[in-house]
Amino acid sequence: MPRASRYLRTGYTYHLTHRCHDRRFLLKFAKDRDTYRKWLREATARTGVPVYGYCITCNHVHIVAHANKASGVGAMMQLVAGAYGQQLNRRKGFEGSVWEHPYQCTIIQDGQHLINCLRYVSLNMVRAGIVEHPSEWRWSGHDELTGDRSRYTILALDSLIERLSLNGVSDLKRIYDDGIEVALNRRELKRSPEWTESLAVGDQVFVERVARDYERRSEFSYSQIDSNGGMSLKEESVAYNPLSGVKPAPKKDIGAL
Repeated sequence: MPRASRYLRTGYTYHLTHRCHDRRFLLKFAKDRDTYRKWLREATARTGVPVYGYCITCNHVHIVAHANKASGVGAMMQLVAGAYGQQLNRRKGFEGSVWEHPYQCTIIQDGQHLINCLRYVSLNMVRAGIVEHPSEWRWSGHDELTGDRSRYTILALDSLIERLSLNGVSDLKRIYDDGIEVALNRRELKRSPEWTESLAVGDQVFVERVARDYERRSEFSYSQIDSNGGMSLKEESVAYNPLSGVKPAPKKDIGAL
């Protein structure tokens, strides 16, 4: 999976995935997820990073954010992960790492691919079999995207509407909600690894542009992900070399991502 510390670039929208260390359920309790969300809200306010979606599960988190500055996304993730980890360790007397390091990132093309990614993130706990509808899991951006939450908000809806080329909040709600209902009615809930294991998701022109922005292009591969021309760009696995600092890809988590 793409490692965020060396893949963040200014100007891209990212799907960020951060897992608890050793797949431990360190976000198991509602008060823990409330604490993480409080720090996410605080981190977005301090750094000015526009967040478009998120989902806090019991052992990992998803965040969709835009990098107005690459350093801003890194600062946001460092702040929320560090603050949550310190608070958890103090309260429960834990020692050692709370998070796997570093978090993972996938570049998402604005427009249809971005709205698809937001739906995928919101449906995470439905895929896991925990709830039947994303509205039942309150630790996500679903209620903001549907207009059902107006206090203590996190999402930068004005920025999101611009990136989706929509006319306003009502358009966002309709397009997002319609896609959620279609996915639920058709039971299109299987895990789609391109959203978490790719370097980029978008149309062919977009993913080829992303490839040109990064080094070692010969180690990239392309895959078609849907019938509408959607493509994923994936970095080929590289054998571990202690001199290069590149490690093998970790084992996949069991459950929804």
